[in-house]
Amino acid sequence: MKTEVSTQKDIYEVRLAHEDEGKVLAQFIDQHWKKDHVLVTCKDLLDWQYLDRMSGRYNFVIGIERQSQEIHGVLGFIPLSQFDSKIELERLCWMSIWKIQDAARGHKLGRRLLSYLIGILKPDILSTVGASEMTLPIYRAMGFKTGRLSHYFILHPEKSDFCLVSIKNFDQPRNYVESHHANKSLEKASENDIRNSTAECFHAQKNLPRKSPDYLINRYFRHPFYRYQTYMIRDMMRTTGVIVSRVCRHGKERAIRIVDFIGSSTALKGLRNQWMSLLRKNDAEYIDFYNTGIDENDLLSSGFTRRRAGDGIIIPHYFEPFSMENIEIDYMINVPERQTYQIVKGDSDQDRPNLMEGMQS
Repeated sequence: MKTEVSTQKDIYEVRLAHEDEGKVLAQFIDQHWKKDHVLVTCKDLLDWQYLDRMSGRYNFVIGIERQSQEIHGVLGFIPLSQFDSKIELERLCWMSIWKIQDAARGHKLGRRLLSYLIGILKPDILSTVGASEMTLPIYRAMGFKTGRLSHYFILHPEKSDFCLVSIKNFDQPRNYVESHHANKSLEKASENDIRNSTAECFHAQKNLPRKSPDYLINRYFRHPFYRYQTYMIRDMMRTTGVIVSRVCRHGKERAIRIVDFIGSSTALKGLRNQWMSLLRKNDAEYIDFYNTGIDENDLLSSGFTRRRAGDGIIIPHYFEPFSMENIEIDYMINVPERQTYQIVKGDSDQDRPNLMEGMQS
């Protein structure tokens, strides 16, 4: 695959970053994206998330000013194949950091980086999670779908004094519909369980992208810094779903964040008592779940409440550092009309460390 062809005779060369360009990539991020960004201060994280050793490159499209040989723009991407090499590279590609420095203004370098990525990888699905207000109009002009993740939560049933959340005038729902099913349980899952006991869950995936057991293992079980908790949803003798979560801490308080889900959304029905058990076991204030594409009725019948703008409820998103504020997460995806899709917090680079020093795993 050719990666160093620039289609325009101008001041920029557009290509994929080489494996030996990690340092200059980090310098660009530090100077033009965010000072002391975690991808700058932690090369291990940069490599785990973006380095494709088999191809000898970083998964960044870069725009190099020919005269100075300096990077003037970058577009990071994370293909599904980053975590399962058996998945075809073209299957899905999440975009992440997309930044053009001031010196490149007026040269349409940002659009050229995106066009190059689409042209060289030809992804079946192109998506981004955490799209900025500046990029959303660009995506819409290109005919891509845009939207906002819905935010659902469950509060600890016995707590009355909350430190992490603000729930003024909120009454916990009392009359749940199908909120508990006696035959259902959540069981801690090992790598071996994911490989050998969850085939039905992966086959039940109807929304794009369809993930694999190896993807789940490499993305979550083998994360170099975070420690995730993975559970199988058991219904009698069947495994009908897989939940991936992570415990976040601020001081002595904890929250459980669901970051991924595999299976049909109907598997979530009737799990309210299981969520309550997890909250008690972890002494956590709440469980939350950002997603789109999972049936809302199934989430509500599982005991979740949807947070809505203007309802006066604050369910914080940032823990590194902690910030008592709601965060709305916008997304873009280009799938065919009528094709359903599912996006969760663990997609793209939404669930990664932001502060390495003193991080609790």
